[in-house]
Amino acid sequence: MRIAVISDIHGNIHALEAVEKDMKEMGVDRIFCLGDIINFGAHPKETIDWVKDNCHLVIKGEHDIFVVDPGEVVLSNPFAIKSADWTYDQLSQEDFDYINSLENFYEEPEFILTHDEPSIPGTYHFLTSLRDARETFTCFDNRFCFYGHAHLQILFVKNSSGEVFSDGSGKYSYSDNQQFLICAGSVGQPRDRDPRAGYVVVDTEDRTIEFRRVFYDVEKAAADILSAGLPEVFAQILKMKKD
Repeated sequence: MRIAVISDIHGNIHALEAVEKDMKEMGVDRIFCLGDIINFGAHPKETIDWVKDNCHLVIKGEHDIFVVDPGEVVLSNPFAIKSADWTYDQLSQEDFDYINSLENFYEEPEFILTHDEPSIPGTYHFLTSLRDARETFTCFDNRFCFYGHAHLQILFVKNSSGEVFSDGSGKYSYSDNQQFLICAGSVGQPRDRDPRAGYVVVDTEDRTIEFRRVFYDVEKAAADILSAGLPEVFAQILKMKKD
């Protein structure tokens, strides 16, 4: 089985549709979404509809919560708050009800889905360091923990000996008696200066974890943000490249 895990779409339908095409070419069987479906991008309703129609498991992130009920989450970034107010006005009561129906954590014996990190879901801590990974591995026994929030693609591995390391190869072949913390990256707002949309595929037959990057029309997505009157910074982020 091939499982695709997507996260942090942030209202970017152009990136999401490009990822959809890539997933079909990959022969993906199931799609999990780790939240932050909306905010920042110009197409929140379209991304919600896509997630509802295509994803098998969905949890919500802090931006989804803030748009619907700002009293539940603290956001201090004035640009994010302005974007959330605009996003709220684009959505229907049906959209609000859908977001409210989502949990922020999901668990099965083989895997965990969380928007941020599994030890205390909802703290919105950025899990990016080996030190944090070592501590977090003590909090769960499942083989896979998928998380988002950091807008980066990160793989932490724990061997049966207890050794914890990161792998940056892009495609990792796993074996028994290993555990994994997998940050899926961001479909709609990558923060690693690679403008391509990002997601991850786990192939349980080939026993591989593969980070995918997909080209899409960044200029169109950025132009839509500006046309909607959303903060320019969210258009600029889409275009950021490595020096």
